[in-house]
Amino acid sequence: MENKNISDLTELIKQIEANEILLPDFQREFVWKDVEQQKQLVASVLARMPIGSILLLQSSNPKEFSSKALGRKQIINTSELGGNVEYLLDGQQRMTVLTNVFSNAIFQGLTSVNDLVAPMALKRRFFIKLPKWKSAEDSEEDIFGFHDLNFPTENLGENPTYLSGDIMPNLEAIEFNKNDGKAFNPFTPEEKAKSNDLAKFCTSKDDYYRIPLHLIGSNDKKNINKMTRIKTEIKNDYISDMKDHYDALHEDEQQAFIAKYEEGIDEDRDFSTSLGEVFETWWSSFSEYLKDCIKNIILNQIVVSEAQRGRAIDIYENLNRGGVSLNTFDLMTAKVAVVSSEGLYQRLIEYIQKPKEIDKTVVPECMEAEVAKLTDYNASLRLGCYNENNNTIASKYLNAFLDIISLRCYNPNFDPANFNQDYLKQTKILNLSPEVINNNVEDVCRGIDRACYFLQTRCGIRKLSEVNNLFILVLLAYIFIKDKWFHDKKVHDLLEAWYWCAIFGGEFDKDQNKNFIKNIQLLTKTLVNPKDIDWLKDLKGKILQVEDYSDKALLLYDKVDKERYPKRNLVDYVCQYFLSKTYRSMFDHEEEISTFSEKAKSDDTLLEAHHIIPLGSVKKIGQVSGALRKDLRSIYNSPLNFIYITKKDNNAISDKSVNEYINQITPEAKQSLMLTQFTNDQYTKEDVKKFLSGRFDSLQGSICERVGQLLDGIA
Repeated sequence: MENKNISDLTELIKQIEANEILLPDFQREFVWKDVEQQKQLVASVLARMPIGSILLLQSSNPKEFSSKALGRKQIINTSELGGNVEYLLDGQQRMTVLTNVFSNAIFQGLTSVNDLVAPMALKRRFFIKLPKWKSAEDSEEDIFGFHDLNFPTENLGENPTYLSGDIMPNLEAIEFNKNDGKAFNPFTPEEKAKSNDLAKFCTSKDDYYRIPLHLIGSNDKKNINKMTRIKTEIKNDYISDMKDHYDALHEDEQQAFIAKYEEGIDEDRDFSTSLGEVFETWWSSFSEYLKDCIKNIILNQIVVSEAQRGRAIDIYENLNRGGVSLNTFDLMTAKVAVVSSEGLYQRLIEYIQKPKEIDKTVVPECMEAEVAKLTDYNASLRLGCYNENNNTIASKYLNAFLDIISLRCYNPNFDPANFNQDYLKQTKILNLSPEVINNNVEDVCRGIDRACYFLQTRCGIRKLSEVNNLFILVLLAYIFIKDKWFHDKKVHDLLEAWYWCAIFGGEFDKDQNKNFIKNIQLLTKTLVNPKDIDWLKDLKGKILQVEDYSDKALLLYDKVDKERYPKRNLVDYVCQYFLSKTYRSMFDHEEEISTFSEKAKSDDTLLEAHHIIPLGSVKKIGQVSGALRKDLRSIYNSPLNFIYITKKDNNAISDKSVNEYINQITPEAKQSLMLTQFTNDQYTKEDVKKFLSGRFDSLQGSICERVGQLLDGIA
């Protein structure tokens, strides 16, 4: 058995292109479809971080298994192959992503995008963003020293200083469709693309350049020429920007300006020529670093010989067996143990379980009656932050705790100007002193509990697992650490208005770290000056309007031919919005549905997401879930077609026909859900689309009206 810790990705890709590395047909589906997950892997590669392992089984018989090429659906004709091959037994996900990002291999000879294992997840190009000279000065994201053409040479060795979190903001993923003609699209014929089209595209943004990652490791002459043209275009643009700035300076300022570049620019020579030479030196270091990243990738190759195939199965099982790894919280626990004899984990359990007084005056009117009935209420326990049966804290709670305690310790005064993405990084968190951590543990737990209370009384959240974005919990908990803000109903109104804008306006759909800092800065500024809400009014304008995230055409499944579908979390958001307002059961007008209507010892009261309009062709309602949920292209799976109903009601209607189901819906529910036009199962897809279109308009209007009312009460 061979074990190599350092791999040359370009060589692995060559093997994949030559069908010398194959994917046996018993491999599971490709699931690393999320663009942020893919970017995280790329960031790890470009920070020279370990990215796990792959398991390869050597074979002298390429016909031994039914196999596929990496990234493809179709079985390849192995009878045409000769010589030795290696079967990729483990590591399909990361190798598919890496091959797609750093090469054209997956698209070679591809005639139909439908042959890709996941078209939407693979029809992407990844780029490094280099901030343009005008926008790069003092930029936190200018990690390659581009502004001053001073590449940090300490990163050229085997142990660079970059973290993957440093690289992430500098990555961009752009999707393409087969016939869109984009310069970076592998389907665009060479004869239809001008030689300089890609270079022009890479310099087309106002504030940054793009470096295409699929070209950086290629030895193909055409690709080398493309990179040369990109470099030349960037160089000319960079020099032009800098020369304009230089020419506008006074003579003494020009000398100081040149001095920044040490001996690189000679004031007695032509400025552009001299600067061009400095640029070439910087580019050489930059290119060398990128090539080193992919030629010396920290990917552990476990290669099992054909004679030891039994060990390959054993190794695979060991690689995929669940285990507990050392993490940031474990390291923090070890730090706090220096100043506290009680374990940090146990302290968190005690704080979560500790009885707390709740402020019943800060809830919205629709929740006042429900909250008034609460006794011995504990928001953290109610939302499942701690599992008493197995004595474990939810991982989402622990992850939030780390971010919140870092924000709390680095910015204890809630200063809007003192927020930084670095506070969310492992290095910063672990740099906190044991004493500072120890002194803020209870405050952070209190903040999380208050955030849980807010989420249940304002946002239709019943369990911590329903909080789709960790940053929302972190932001709320951090703000609610401050007693004055937690006990102020107007603050709750402000945060609720922001919450609906953020989730329906896609505020955390992309660039999450960056947008988190932006939002927490804006909110803390507004908490200091409540009249400063213009930014929130602008955000309100994005509610159910964001292209390819929450726009009407997407939710009505008008984009399925382009393989664009709403994200699953929008189903949750729609159901949660209605739940936050409370409503009557579809089948019993006296039964009220709310975040508090579920009873701990009654499965019947559990709420489940339910298709409002079932597929008309099914015989029984119970067949709906199985039939519909499998059909990703069905408009019946639109987030607009869901609402929470109790498990009791779901079970009661499962054996009923569509006609019986429709007739059992109360007149009040039919009116509120706009179901009055449905009297039997004789409806068409167009009827359903019309219904969902009306529900979209009603939902959008309702959310905007709610946000408007909340903001009016603040001003």
